Amino acid sequence: MKKYLSLLLVFAMLTACLAGCGSKEEAPATTTPSTETTTTTEPAVSNEPIELTVGVGAQFTTFDPFMNNEVVNGYVLTHLYANLFRTDPDYLPQKELCEDYTISEDGKVYTFTLKKDLKWSNGDPLTAYNFEYGWLRGLSFGADTAYTMTTMVNYVEGAKEYQAAALEKGTDFDCTKEDHSYVGIKAIDDLTFEVTLKNPCPHFLQLVAGSAWTALPLTAPQHEGLWAFEGGYPTSGPYTLQEANPNEKAVVVKNPNYWNAENVTLDKINFVVMTDSAAQFLAFQKGDIDVALSVSKDDCSKYAGTDSFWTVKTTTNYYLAINSGSTGPEWAKNVKVRKALALAIDPQAICDVIGADYYRPLHGLVPYGCADAEGDFRTNADADGYFIDYKPEEAKKLLEEAGYSASNPLHIVYKYSNNSVHQDVATMLQQQWAAIGVDVEFACVESGVFYDQLDAGDFEIGRYGYTSGVAIQQLQIWTTGNQIVAAVDDEYYNNLYEQTVATADTEEYFKGVHALENYLIDEMTYLIPIYTSTNAFLKNESFTGYTSNSSTPYFSFVEAK
Repeated sequence: MKKYLSLLLVFAMLTACLAGCGSKEEAPATTTPSTETTTTTEPAVSNEPIELTVGVGAQFTTFDPFMNNEVVNGYVLTHLYANLFRTDPDYLPQKELCEDYTISEDGKVYTFTLKKDLKWSNGDPLTAYNFEYGWLRGLSFGADTAYTMTTMVNYVEGAKEYQAAALEKGTDFDCTKEDHSYVGIKAIDDLTFEVTLKNPCPHFLQLVAGSAWTALPLTAPQHEGLWAFEGGYPTSGPYTLQEANPNEKAVVVKNPNYWNAENVTLDKINFVVMTDSAAQFLAFQKGDIDVALSVSKDDCSKYAGTDSFWTVKTTTNYYLAINSGSTGPEWAKNVKVRKALALAIDPQAICDVIGADYYRPLHGLVPYGCADAEGDFRTNADADGYFIDYKPEEAKKLLEEAGYSASNPLHIVYKYSNNSVHQDVATMLQQQWAAIGVDVEFACVESGVFYDQLDAGDFEIGRYGYTSGVAIQQLQIWTTGNQIVAAVDDEYYNNLYEQTVATADTEEYFKGVHALENYLIDEMTYLIPIYTSTNAFLKNESFTGYTSNSSTPYFSFVEAK
């Protein structure tokens, strides 16, 4: 999930960018009449590879799909691996490696039939056993995949028990030898893959489009992920990794063994790490990069109305997480203090400062674009009203009731990662909290360690973000079992979640999902929503065919005009 978003990137400066890497246009074929005869020459054919150079705003941390929790890694991973399904720009599932599927009458058993003659990039057969291995490896890898595997643990029969057994045994656990007969993950034959769920799941096909549901070569090491940075390692998607330096770049080249290779148009994509958004914008203006994925909204707006301006809708939220768990400060365990901090925030003022055209205040955890039984989840929830709103005077009263005053001010440490948007939000929060007498100290850290620190419970209050088109996924990550070190540890919430996901009736199920959000935000205020956003990028208008997998830019079908 983590930590999107999308959308939620953190940056460190790259001192130089790659210049002239991309071939802006393919040389056109020409037919030239002869001045002496009526014959014509053969069309001129360019042998130059068609390349695209893409600027990203943070260093890469992993290309192991089961370890990924950073948006920046997803830009590359979506080109390296193909899943049973993918999600289109409207977040709807579309078949990828799956040829067909059936669902049992009780909604718990999915049987997938793979396309015939699938291959890895090295030519080896890609079969249902690669899905079985990949999923079991992810569950048994260890603590480093625990976060990304929470959804599988929540939904797949026996996955929780299997993961627990693997964690207890550690690196001695061999998923190719250990018994998994009780786990709902089974390759029937080369083309048939069966998944058994604990409960019916109306959005399961969307889930299996995620990176944590990927097939892997049987040669992928079970308990380490550094192999994924190795150029030439077998991949299943339209591209394979040629080379990578996590702090500088990742270069991917076309995979001729991809099932849909004939429709893949680009020969090479260069993902270049450029952590300074102003430098990335300048590189785009100079033509050194073809796509800028991390420039300021103000700079993006300079291209509004042109073919270079590219917006991608996203189901992304931006909120504050309060560590009320065992590693958190004493003040965070007081619900009155948590509510006071929430009521002191004016989300609209924050959106106005960082870019009202791209950011919209959010009054719940689930963003716009996620469905419930009667339409849009957020729209329906807002129609019922909400508690968390800008009420600074009420916030002051709550702080007084909690024992804080001018002579005994509340002191908090706000942690965020270092890009300009996060800095602007932090400054606004400091001003708004200061207005109710709160003393705010900043802790700004690099993107590569930010979420690791939050996962380890090393924070008081910090910014957070997540992208998912499924409402329950926005909420499940704050159950105790889905956190490495629980910042939200509430048994009532855990039980309410379990009751909700076990509900077969669709209407009752979504009532439960709404109740989960109300408890988490309005009643207990473990989290403080700030805004949702639209992704805005810049693209070279000499190319066409830009699209996205959900909110992740996808370049496989980009071609020169």
